[in-house]
Amino acid sequence: MFVLSKLFWLVFQPLAFAFLSVVAALFCLLIARSGAAAVFSGLAALTLGITCFTNLGTVLLADLETRFARPELSGPPACAIVLGGGINTGASARRGTYVFTRAADRYIEALRLARLYPDMKILVTGGDNALTGARNGEAEPAARLFADHGIASARLLYEPDARNTAENAANTAALMARQAMEGPCLLVTSAYHMPRSVALFERTGMSITPWPADYRTDGKLRFSASFDRPMTNAAMLSTALREWAGLITARIRGHTAQLSPRQNG
Repeated sequence: MFVLSKLFWLVFQPLAFAFLSVVAALFCLLIARSGAAAVFSGLAALTLGITCFTNLGTVLLADLETRFARPELSGPPACAIVLGGGINTGASARRGTYVFTRAADRYIEALRLARLYPDMKILVTGGDNALTGARNGEAEPAARLFADHGIASARLLYEPDARNTAENAANTAALMARQAMEGPCLLVTSAYHMPRSVALFERTGMSITPWPADYRTDGKLRFSASFDRPMTNAAMLSTALREWAGLITARIRGHTAQLSPRQNG
């Protein structure tokens, strides 16, 4: 499923789909199928128009980001589980440091929590999810990050093998069982990623408290044209569709009870 999901996304992410539609249109012209070429050309233009010149991605992400909010804590948490994705593993390995991605706020929030709750353990879960077979996980650069900010290594645990959210949940549950760690633990990940993360972690029987970070939107849900930032619009829609594809897949496979989980049911 991991490989299939990667291959599926290589084809159906919006800009790749538009490009392949153009290629199909050119091929149809070469074989004198002008009607089919027109269909593929129209499909490419429609995909590019929606992807680059509307805020559809922002609307879809905002909907996911509003599903879970940070609760009031009754006391210091025992641990914080930080889902990987905030560090560029390949660049970090080559540079010998930590190079952040757009999801860096996952680690920024983890550092804030670590300073706020000095007895709290921090568990980072996430390996390398590339199809190249490289084994550049987040454990080593994350260790550098926390050490540089004065967080004692005794407070840190790493799960270096997970390639997706389902494996994050399963591997973390196994690691916590081996370490005899008890929850509830804060679950720190991007706000748009929280619905799927909560469902998959709760499926393992773990007791977790959602702690969203890395907000990408202001929460507004009004669809409109957007001509001034085409590349940002494309990136937002790609992220949103990928997350919705993950939610649909999790529901089809029976990993979630709802298509789009929400707080308190």
